[in-house]
Amino acid sequence: MNRTLKILGIVVGVVVLLFAALLVAVAMLFDPNDYKDQITAAVQKATGRQLTLDGKLQLAVFPTVRIAVGSATLSNAPGFGNEPMAKIGSAELQLALMPLLSRRIEISDAQLNGLELNLARDARGRNNWQDLSGGGAAGTPGQGSAGSSTGLDLNVGAVEVTNARIVWNDAATGSQWTLTDFGLDAQGFGPGKKFPLNMKFGLNGKDVAVKVAAKTQATLTLANDTYRLDGLDVTVDGSGAAWPGGPSQAHLKFESLTANLGDESLDLAGLTLEFLGVTAAGSLKGEKLMTNLALTGAVDVREFAPRTLLERFGVKLETADAAVMKRATVKATFSYNSREIALRDMQLALDDSKLTGRVGLEGERVTYDLAVDDINVDRYLPPSNKSKNSDEGSLDEVNLPLDALKKLDARGELKFGRAKFSGMTLTNAAFALNADNGALALTPSAQLYGGKTAGDIKLQIEGNAARVTLEQSLDGVDLAKLGQDLLGSADITGTGKLKLNLVASGSNLGAMRKGLDGDVAFTITEGSIEGLDLWYELRRARARLDKAAVPDRPAGTAHTKFSSLAASGKVDNAVLTNRDLNGKLDFMSLAGAGTVNLLNDAVDFDLKATFVDGPALQADPDMAKYAGSTVPLRVTGTVSAPTVLPDFSALVKARVQQEVSKKLEEKTESLRDKLRERLGR
Repeated sequence: MNRTLKILGIVVGVVVLLFAALLVAVAMLFDPNDYKDQITAAVQKATGRQLTLDGKLQLAVFPTVRIAVGSATLSNAPGFGNEPMAKIGSAELQLALMPLLSRRIEISDAQLNGLELNLARDARGRNNWQDLSGGGAAGTPGQGSAGSSTGLDLNVGAVEVTNARIVWNDAATGSQWTLTDFGLDAQGFGPGKKFPLNMKFGLNGKDVAVKVAAKTQATLTLANDTYRLDGLDVTVDGSGAAWPGGPSQAHLKFESLTANLGDESLDLAGLTLEFLGVTAAGSLKGEKLMTNLALTGAVDVREFAPRTLLERFGVKLETADAAVMKRATVKATFSYNSREIALRDMQLALDDSKLTGRVGLEGERVTYDLAVDDINVDRYLPPSNKSKNSDEGSLDEVNLPLDALKKLDARGELKFGRAKFSGMTLTNAAFALNADNGALALTPSAQLYGGKTAGDIKLQIEGNAARVTLEQSLDGVDLAKLGQDLLGSADITGTGKLKLNLVASGSNLGAMRKGLDGDVAFTITEGSIEGLDLWYELRRARARLDKAAVPDRPAGTAHTKFSSLAASGKVDNAVLTNRDLNGKLDFMSLAGAGTVNLLNDAVDFDLKATFVDGPALQADPDMAKYAGSTVPLRVTGTVSAPTVLPDFSALVKARVQQEVSKKLEEKTESLRDKLRERLGR
């Protein structure tokens, strides 16, 4: 037995020696440079391209297989110029010989230096490499295609790529990109083994230039198409007119990224991105990467200054209140699939306001359900031209985004716990929106100042303008508080009921306000007109007419109380024309007609005031005599500062006319009686 084993060992040893001798003989007797012509001819026949081997070819097969190539170039495709498509300075590959027999690849060293690729696409969309791609169908992921690495055992000592350069010219779009100084360094990786991987390159376009440096720990398991990166750290230095925010640095990190191409899955954890003063963190999971991509994840943008960020992008933001847009944070989960893109569980904080809810994009349609706790919208509007010191903006400065509205397809509702808008404060407000193909319907509802508002706002894009119709009602509203917030003064108090049916056209809110048309009707009960003491003005006018002493003006703020005040009218180019104003006061009733300019609040009314007998009128004996009489009133000025001119002289003239008419009637009747007597009747 021992003799048999000894003989077998001698035989194996002899075979190994003979095999080694054969490899040494091949290496010594075989010179690959003798076959350059055959190699270039084979390439010419297979591709139609010219391969030029300027450098020396080297081949060694023992104790390791070593293949080295010097300088080499590959010509370009026809129609893409004379510059070579590909060029290398040198390349070398060393791998162990014996493991190849058992389908194991052990690469001790792989080097590529001075790679240059000139990739291009012409104006017709053809590229300069499609003739090299071959006609074979690509394998389906996970099904063991011809290029599959299933069953292959790969170990690599080192891979190094240095000084690579790639140029991309696209005649179809006129763009050009150049990747320069590309370098890659990987050390000691094998199946399931973690290894360090470093990479760097520069990328230059027409208006942008970046330098990228990245390092990570990679794990490749080719047998089941699983790839993992741990501790990725990427730094990007960018500059140029197209680089956002001007010259700056972006820093990207993540804890781990695992991709399994076999089951088409992706898992990214611990992501952070720092750019232009903004830090975002997040995670990402993916399914069906190659067939029907679906992604889910989360994002957390830590506190940043929106105003500062916009200024980095060259946007000079002008708001009524310069203190806004200073603080913001964002949190949300997101999803993407073939049906929709969605943000859910949103928590957005802007200054002192918080927004929650969801937003989705289903095809071209935007859907949303959002809620804001408390916001003063006026602070974010453009500054009013009337007052540079005001902290409230002017809606007249707002242009409608017509192009965006034409394309808007949206369904959703926006709610506010409390909101200040155009001076008004709304609570429990809701705005339901339905928009499609340039038509928009907004249904607002809210509680305000003890009452409520409801109605519809419809917008239709017509050419370069929008036609807006407003049907709105206010019911049970405290007009004193509303006027104080909306107009800055409580000129009219009481409980109001208002109905609006208005229409306007234009592209700017200020211009649309000037062309306002429609119908208005209102009723106010148990209120007052502040700034006007009609009782005093009537007594003063009466005293002047009678040439009597003018009464002293009562102490305190002037006002005129009424039990009811109602009117309706037509609006034409922002001027309200009324024909049926009527009001009831303690001492008189009012009726008449006039106009109100809705742009500057100018009023012009002719009223008839009829004195009503009662305690208020009887309190002044000089006025009591006018009980039942009617006095013309001329009302001018503005809503906030009206001027009332009672015409007592007209009352006197009317009384004189009545007396004259009465006496003429009496005289006429007397003459008639005498005539009858003479005629014997």
